[in-house]
Amino acid sequence: MHIALLLLETTLCGAVATSNLNPLLLSHHHGSRIGGFGAVYKVSDSTGQYALKVEGIGEGIQVLKMEAFVLTELTKKGSRHFCKIEDKGRFGTFNYVVMTLVGKSLQDLRKEGPGQHMSMGTAISSSLQCLEALEDLHGIGYLHRDVKPGNYTIGRVELQEQRKIYILDFGMCRKFTNEQGIIRKPRAAAGFRGTVRYAPISCHMQRELCRKDDVETWVYMAVELTTGNLPWKNVQDMNAVGEYKRKCRAPPFVNELFQGCPREYIEILTYVDSLKYYDAPNYQMCYQLMRKALVSMGVQEFPYDWEKPGGMF
Repeated sequence: MHIALLLLETTLCGAVATSNLNPLLLSHHHGSRIGGFGAVYKVSDSTGQYALKVEGIGEGIQVLKMEAFVLTELTKKGSRHFCKIEDKGRFGTFNYVVMTLVGKSLQDLRKEGPGQHMSMGTAISSSLQCLEALEDLHGIGYLHRDVKPGNYTIGRVELQEQRKIYILDFGMCRKFTNEQGIIRKPRAAAGFRGTVRYAPISCHMQRELCRKDDVETWVYMAVELTTGNLPWKNVQDMNAVGEYKRKCRAPPFVNELFQGCPREYIEILTYVDSLKYYDAPNYQMCYQLMRKALVSMGVQEFPYDWEKPGGMF
């Protein structure tokens, strides 16, 4: 897809895009707004449907450039679980990226399940794919720093991708290696990044984040997908949430956090807590524990909840 012309105008309800592209059909019917990003549109042309992300060049925080760079690097590596960039560029006062259009987020799918959680098999299996995505991202030297169910989606049903998990939104990513691939020294202090509910303890302590912190956040996400709950979800104060997470490393709070979860989740978090800033997580061990959890809980990897008759579609 070649996008040479993009006309963007601002209305009271946000950016509205129109176009005479290749031909990219982008109107009130073909360019419906989706997602929580600054402006994300569902667009189409003769080759299919895509997502169009738009960001004003004058916005205080520029995240689209980082997103495009990370996805380009991942494409070079043939990575799993990532959207493909179809086109990118600038028109007038806007930057834009056209990429793979995906399906529902894991957050939406979780909330649509009975008790607002997934079945045990689906929660374990989809979480395993989510960790694979983090391993690939870490493999090119980047941290995500905002791992949560809302930043993962499934593929589109019409493309038979409902068993594929995608990770999204790389605006908070940070390069943790230098040009030689050496891990950068941690800063003395770092600002809070991410979402309070899922943030790692290091984030609450204003520490430089590392790979283990993405994995810690992933554990919290896996718990929520499995049970529909995190014990601190109704706590408003950020520092109180951090303290609650610290308490959940020992009884009785650890039992509260992992109530209804496979014991393997506890093993993984205990392992993650043992890691230091420069340590590479043993992703393969985590995968093995997740597959062990499928066996110990007596559940199957597939079908996913949304594939079953009367499922979530």
